[in-house]
Amino acid sequence: MDTDTTSNDFSLPIDLPERHRLLVVDDDLAVRMVSRLALTKKGYGVTEASDGYTALSWMDSHKFDAILLDARMPGMDGFETCRKMRDKLNGEPVPIIMVTGQDDDASIDAAFECGATDFVVKPLNWRLISQRLESLIGAGTVKRHLKNRSHQISSMLKTSSETMLLLDGDGIIQGCHQIARMPIGFRSHMIVGNHFLKSLREDSAELILAAWMRAHKTGECESFIVEHLEGNECHTVQGRFVRGAEGEWLCLLQDQSDSFNCEQQTYDLTFKDPATGFGNEKQLFFELNQRLQENRKSHLQTAILRFSASDIRRFEPTIGREGMITIAQVIVERLEIGLASYLSTLAPEAKRPEQLIARLSESDFVVVLSAIDDLGFIEDLSNLLLRRLSTIVEIGDHICSIDWAVGIADTIEASSTADGLLSATAYAIYSDFGSSNGHRIHRYNAELRAKARQDIELERLLRRDIADGVLEMAYQPKFNLSNLSLIGMEALIRWNNAELGYVSPARFIPVAEKSGLIISLSHLVIEKVFGQLAAWRDDGFEMVPISINISGIHLNTRTIVEELGAGIQQRRIPPELVELEVTESIMVDGVGKAFKNLNDLRAMGIKVAIDDFGTGYSSLSYLKDLPADCLKIDRSFVQSITSDSTAEAIARAIITVGHDVNLHVIAEGVETEEQLNKLAELGCDSVQGFFTGRPVPSGEFVTFFQDGRLVG
Repeated sequence: MDTDTTSNDFSLPIDLPERHRLLVVDDDLAVRMVSRLALTKKGYGVTEASDGYTALSWMDSHKFDAILLDARMPGMDGFETCRKMRDKLNGEPVPIIMVTGQDDDASIDAAFECGATDFVVKPLNWRLISQRLESLIGAGTVKRHLKNRSHQISSMLKTSSETMLLLDGDGIIQGCHQIARMPIGFRSHMIVGNHFLKSLREDSAELILAAWMRAHKTGECESFIVEHLEGNECHTVQGRFVRGAEGEWLCLLQDQSDSFNCEQQTYDLTFKDPATGFGNEKQLFFELNQRLQENRKSHLQTAILRFSASDIRRFEPTIGREGMITIAQVIVERLEIGLASYLSTLAPEAKRPEQLIARLSESDFVVVLSAIDDLGFIEDLSNLLLRRLSTIVEIGDHICSIDWAVGIADTIEASSTADGLLSATAYAIYSDFGSSNGHRIHRYNAELRAKARQDIELERLLRRDIADGVLEMAYQPKFNLSNLSLIGMEALIRWNNAELGYVSPARFIPVAEKSGLIISLSHLVIEKVFGQLAAWRDDGFEMVPISINISGIHLNTRTIVEELGAGIQQRRIPPELVELEVTESIMVDGVGKAFKNLNDLRAMGIKVAIDDFGTGYSSLSYLKDLPADCLKIDRSFVQSITSDSTAEAIARAIITVGHDVNLHVIAEGVETEEQLNKLAELGCDSVQGFFTGRPVPSGEFVTFFQDGRLVG
């Protein structure tokens, strides 16, 4: 039995029945175990080594028919190990198959330069590897016995599963073995006395002739692969020329159709979107990186058009998964036809871009245009494709109308990397700047790039100041309209940064939401507000409710109910003194955990107010089902309530319906006495705004406690 001094290397007993002895070299124990199981099933005897030094030590005392060698190992890597193995073999034609993690040209060239016979790419396809081992070991056997022609031929006939042709130096067939394994049309003229190359179809002969000429020039084994169409069936024939004795040559042939079909299926699973058959995210990145590299050499440009559907998932409950697949197929078909239609209108002398359509996600589709010398047509093309996509999609009895936004990025304005270009298209679509023009097509440009950099810097400073607790709270009073007494206040976050100065909440809150800082910001606000409530209580002030703005992101977390409950209990704050202000859209959606969390918080005694009411939805009928205690009329209605009859009518409707369902109604943004009087006339319950009191720091707010009534 073979033994080893290391605990991770072990081998099978040498008396087991086996066809060939293999050495498997890999630092990963799991890979070696899988290799052993797969190869021993095929009848191979397997010896393992966990590193290059151990492998070289095995070769001092054992002979192997083939070696499977990992390229990337700690210490001495596979490439250096391969070179030292070749030195030890001293010309012996033992096949060394290099296992690489990449199939790029550099890795392939490095493998062959260090003496590898062949290479395979992870993940390993053991069916394919076993077939390659058979062929390579057979070819190695042939070369090993070149000095004795009769022994050479008999050995090959016994050990190889390939079809073999014995050729003289001119390519005339001298003998055939197992020719029946070739497709009928391919083998029909493979007769002793015929010229091998002249027996082939013209499309196959050209590739095989090139390999034949290289073999004669170098004297080395030269491989070729040709496609042979026979009826409706396509065969993949793999072959190689091996120098024989006395000026003769061997042509080893194998029908690899099953193996190549298996490889194609693996490729499709990895790089193709199963719903559409077009490229997926992996293929998009791989292809895009290749094209960008080529374009840099030729000084040409690449542009990406990203089509993002904001509401495509809402159709699944009615049309099902099959319907969603159909929608995806319709989308890529429209993109493909629209792209072909537009490119056909270009002038004949114009350089046509290389194109690629891929599905980046369920709702995002990408068109890549590369090798472009003029980007002027990109927006026209985007408009055409957008019009095609915006047409309704009919799935059975259902009509699906999809809202699209388009992000455009190119290598001049955005980035020269695949990730940079795709990130630029996303930023163009989703940034506030990109959508402010009211259009659905947004192009990443210098101005947007500058804003992106500003947002990155703003996020960095905001992250630091949140961690340091630098942000402060301001408090705006709320007054009862019937007697103008103080009934509460709203807590508002304020940020004075040491480097930027005052930063508006309208600027930094969207950045916090996009960057994931909004929950940390909410925690800071809650901590400061609860601490202030406790301080005012301890100072003997008569307490009024305080409202806190909570984002939908925070409201959807699993822990918000426990967090607020723990904070209230720790500081002994009556729950009814805490009010959460949430947006209308969160309340109406009624999805996720937000809706349940609000019900749980109200059951705890915390009040809930619907902020900016009236701006998002036209129907008031859902109010009776909402977990809310208060409606806040949006300032846009209040500001024009004395001059616009429509604004007055909307405010009246909100107040009436709110009272009908027992909700307190407060108007925000009150700036004039006329607005105050009009709201009182309409029966509004309470108000807040600059006219009644601006937001002030906690130290200045105590003046409102002293009298509890509006002064002036």
